[in-house]
Amino acid sequence: MRLIDILCVSLAVFSGLILLSIIGLTFVDVVLRYILSAPIFGARDILEMGMVVVISLAFPFTWRMGGHIVVDLIPDYNIAALTITRDLVVRAIGSAMFGMLAWRCWIRANDAVLFNEATNMIELPFSPFFIFLAAASVLQTFVLIIESVFLIMRMPIANTVASAKPLEDAPSTE
Repeated sequence: MRLIDILCVSLAVFSGLILLSIIGLTFVDVVLRYILSAPIFGARDILEMGMVVVISLAFPFTWRMGGHIVVDLIPDYNIAALTITRDLVVRAIGSAMFGMLAWRCWIRANDAVLFNEATNMIELPFSPFFIFLAAASVLQTFVLIIESVFLIMRMPIANTVASAKPLEDAPSTE
C-alpha cells in the first residue's frame, strides 16, 4: 500500500501544481481584463480543460486520505465482519462506477476524434482530456480493487503517508 500511497501523493502534488497554475492564469487574466482591457485569449478554455486534469489526478489521493463525503447508512456496531462487508460493497460500487466512467470516456475520446470536437476559442482537442480522465478512472479502480483484496486478506489499508493525514483524525491533546 505504501507504493500506491506514494503514487497517489505524487499525482496530488502534480494536481496541486496545475491548480496553482490555473489560479495564476485566472489572476493574470482578471488583471489584464480590468486594468488593460486585454484579457488572455483562450484562458477560459485552458481553465476548463485544466480542471479536468486537476480533478482526475485527485481521485485516488482523495479516496486514500478519506477526503470524500461519507454517509454511514449501515453502522458497523463494532462487528468486524459487518464492517468488512460494508467496505467491500462500497469498494465494489466505486470500482463499477469508475470502471464505467473509464469505459465511457474512452468511447467519448474516440467520438471526439471522429467529430473533431474541441474547445471554442483556441480549439484544444477534447480527446486527450477524455483519455486522461479514462486513465485516472482506471487508476482509481485499481486502487479500489487493491484495497478490496487487502480487506479480504484482513490486512490494514490505512494510508501510510503520515504528512497527508487529515487534521480531524489527529489525536486530541486535551
